[in-house]
Amino acid sequence: MIVALAGHVDHGKTALIRALTGVETDRLAEEQRRGMTIDLGFAYLHQPDGPSIGFVDVPGHERFLPNMLAGVLGIDSILLVVAADDGPMPQTVEHLSVLQLTGVAEINAVITKIDAVDPARVDAATEETRALLTRAGYADAILHHVNSLNGNGIPALRAKLLEHARVSQTRAVGGQFRLAIDRRFTLPGIGLVVTGTVVSGRAAVGDSLLLTPPRLAARIRTIHVQDRPADFAAAGDRCALAITGPRIEAARVRRGHWLIAPELHAPTTTLDLFLTIAEGQRLRHGRGTQLHLGAAHGPARALVLAGGDMDAGTEGFVRVALTQPIAALHGDRVALRDDGSGRIVAGGLVIDPFPSERRGARTQLLARLTALRETDPRAALTKILAMDGSADLLRFARARNVAPDDLIDGMAARVLGDAGNRVLVSAAAAELWRGRLLEELTTWHATHPDSAGPGQIALLRQVTGGADLAIAEAALMDLLAAGVIKRSGTSVHLPTHAPRLSDADEAIWARLEPRLREAALRPPRVREWVEELGLSLPNTEAILERLHRFGRLLRVAPNRYFLPETIAAFINIAAELAQTHDGFTAGEFNKRTGIGRNLAIEVLEYLDRTGATLRMGEVRHPADARS
Repeated sequence: MIVALAGHVDHGKTALIRALTGVETDRLAEEQRRGMTIDLGFAYLHQPDGPSIGFVDVPGHERFLPNMLAGVLGIDSILLVVAADDGPMPQTVEHLSVLQLTGVAEINAVITKIDAVDPARVDAATEETRALLTRAGYADAILHHVNSLNGNGIPALRAKLLEHARVSQTRAVGGQFRLAIDRRFTLPGIGLVVTGTVVSGRAAVGDSLLLTPPRLAARIRTIHVQDRPADFAAAGDRCALAITGPRIEAARVRRGHWLIAPELHAPTTTLDLFLTIAEGQRLRHGRGTQLHLGAAHGPARALVLAGGDMDAGTEGFVRVALTQPIAALHGDRVALRDDGSGRIVAGGLVIDPFPSERRGARTQLLARLTALRETDPRAALTKILAMDGSADLLRFARARNVAPDDLIDGMAARVLGDAGNRVLVSAAAAELWRGRLLEELTTWHATHPDSAGPGQIALLRQVTGGADLAIAEAALMDLLAAGVIKRSGTSVHLPTHAPRLSDADEAIWARLEPRLREAALRPPRVREWVEELGLSLPNTEAILERLHRFGRLLRVAPNRYFLPETIAAFINIAAELAQTHDGFTAGEFNKRTGIGRNLAIEVLEYLDRTGATLRMGEVRHPADARS
């Protein structure tokens, strides 16, 4: 069990952890000199016959609020520390607001310094704290009273915490591994060590992970869980991992990075959130803010999706655009902090870490996000299918950190596509997209009979207009796998389609063929065909090229096309010359054919390129004669 201590500066959080565990969490020299926690501190309470407790000491001073946020956004249980002499203070209220806004489920309180004031003041501080917790929605919170210096109340609190650790439900180890890094350092003989809380999954010594967002491969060398050597770390554990990798070094790793299973790597710069606005604050549409998620924070622009600003106490969907990529998944806790004042403006959860780029009505977007708020991923997916008819299965599964097959098991829907693009669609949507593709392909063949078929991208864009490309591509992959559509080179086509010349081209061919036979070994140039056919140069070139593609003509040079039988005649002439003269020169070939030197050179170079003849110096031979 991991417990974080929150509260106002100098209310005794560090002293309380020291009394409970015997560990000094103020590790920095400046912290010890000033007697004030600046960065996160960690300590552990072990018991021989039960689970250990990890404590996270977070800074109380408002100037170190980002460090405090790094410590609590991944924690499930909180001790709110309030000094009896002061009672709840501004930072107490702000810390509690953060915890409330980000959805921390379990908060209890500890009244410290009870021996420093009279009993009436202790009672007053207790009532003030209870009232504060009740207003925040934690009326059932348990309040403890201690003096950390003389130990009064410490044994009872320790016993309660250990009992709670024994009976509390262990966090589910579902999903793939994610660890939010909040510290990194190097140790002699061990190397680079990162620490953090495991958010999900499980990893063992030797496992290969990925540092994200930088995308650096890492391997686990050793593991410490709750400050003890371990073979593996699982969801809910506070752990330290010694890692190595070809590009892993301390300078590349920082607080706010994550260690994850490689399949989860998907840095994002846009998040759709569900936020509640803090008391006394206002979220202005389009305003710059600081986003805190896990141990990461950075500038972001907040866009209220319902339009307008959001006032204190209201809640709704907000899209944040970040300047730097961040690692985030559905359900991650977030907080927004005002750029100017530094105060917490809002808190909540990530709803969609990978928002779709498709545009639509605002009401449709809000309805989709409402469906995605469902905690149960299958329930959310079912609602999305009912609304849109389709869902990107791999993206949805990654966002929820669940296996795709676990999502769709037993669902009345079809999976289209291949391993890289799996789209879940309703039966009706599947048939709709298959029908659209087949209809478009049939139309294409009718209007382009001389083409083998359109390219895949061209077909998809024609069907979708540029939208819903993923589902259209998945439907196409499904049709290809079933053999309903075939692929030839870069073209896709119906199995029954065979390219043929159009009627217009056949009519022109009927005019060209007799003229070519009459010309014998010297057919007209392309520009001569322009005059004979009465067409423009581009149209004439296009027609001749189509005839070449269908094998009716052979392109010997850019400006000259021949009948295949004419080329065969040239090959025979070359064979006769070689047999008589033991090879032949270009001059001898020109004299024998009578077609002129320039054209003779073009024909011979064509025969060389196609392998019909072999040139050796100034003499050529039929290729098969020298093989």
